[in-house]
Amino acid sequence: MNAVPLKCIAVEKGLIGGPFGSSLVSRDYARSGVPVIRGANMSHGRFVSGDFVYVSQEKFEADLSRNSAQGGDLIYTQRGTLGQVALLPPGKELHVISQSQMRLRIDEAKADPLYVYYASTSPHFLWQIDNRAISTGVPHINLGILGDLEIPLPSIAEQRAIAATLGALDDKIESNRRAVTIAEQLGDALFAAAASESRLLSDVADITMGSSPKGADLNEDGDGLPFYQGTRDFGVRFPSLRVWTTAPVRTAAKSDTLMSVRAPVGELNRASADCCIGRGVAAIHSDTHPSTLYYAMRSSSSAWEKFQGEGTVFASVNKTDVHGAEIRWVGDGALLELEDKLRAIDARIESLESETQRLTALRDALLPELLSGRMRVPAEGVAA
Repeated sequence: MNAVPLKCIAVEKGLIGGPFGSSLVSRDYARSGVPVIRGANMSHGRFVSGDFVYVSQEKFEADLSRNSAQGGDLIYTQRGTLGQVALLPPGKELHVISQSQMRLRIDEAKADPLYVYYASTSPHFLWQIDNRAISTGVPHINLGILGDLEIPLPSIAEQRAIAATLGALDDKIESNRRAVTIAEQLGDALFAAAASESRLLSDVADITMGSSPKGADLNEDGDGLPFYQGTRDFGVRFPSLRVWTTAPVRTAAKSDTLMSVRAPVGELNRASADCCIGRGVAAIHSDTHPSTLYYAMRSSSSAWEKFQGEGTVFASVNKTDVHGAEIRWVGDGALLELEDKLRAIDARIESLESETQRLTALRDALLPELLSGRMRVPAEGVAA
């Protein structure tokens, strides 16, 4: 299959970068107006989404119109989390890209935007970025490098068939994630209705502060216990399996609440199985009410705000801070009934997350096979 550089499927002036630093600073942000795409808006799956900041229409027209993006455009990270890409959904109004992004506007007579998104997430594409990134200072790429990155380019009909196949899997993944969000909101509401007092965290839970094993005892082959170092490993609900250790130092049990003790302090996940925890994580454990404890931690995020605002470069909390944290809690008379309700919700969430993991693995396995042509999907007017 032919491979072509991205610049060859762009419209004229379709590759643009973000504004110069002084053209967009935090004081330019407004309550409403033109949305600004930042890195945080590119970490929710295929599409640009999430909470936006804005600039006024006047600011946009005066200084930022050349840095705009519209529905159907692809946004790539220029510096920071290299390899990040997201599609601005078709039909969306004008947005502005930040200094850390680049925009690709595609000639749709040559390429399908959703197909190009998937091709831009492939292992080979990410390998090209790693190979060409400029490592001086913060690793980054530029418009020249982005334009030269190549993707396989079958016929438009085949592109659309590939995008539809992978998109159907992502539709289900995103549906599951919305269902998880709704279930967690129900759990939050049940806990809020039942919470009637405040308790020290150490009075209602056993707390284990993490400690990292030696690097020589880590592996990526699945040997030993999963090892979680910090929020880098955290997922929507459960951590991602990335590294294992054969010599765990501190461990967490299945269903424990995992809390980040380094910036951003207070981020939460649940342990889906027994695991090893590193210095960036604390395990919050209860034999009798693990689900109630998790929702109590979710409802008590304000306990960590003072640590976020101390002005230190790397905010963190220690054992004393965690043990002494005050959280909302439930009276003994309501605890058993609440735990039963919350466990039922958590069982549903675990089922959804398990299905999502299987679908994600299937999508990721299909992606290189479809892009290489080793596997074909029926396309209108094209023999499979």
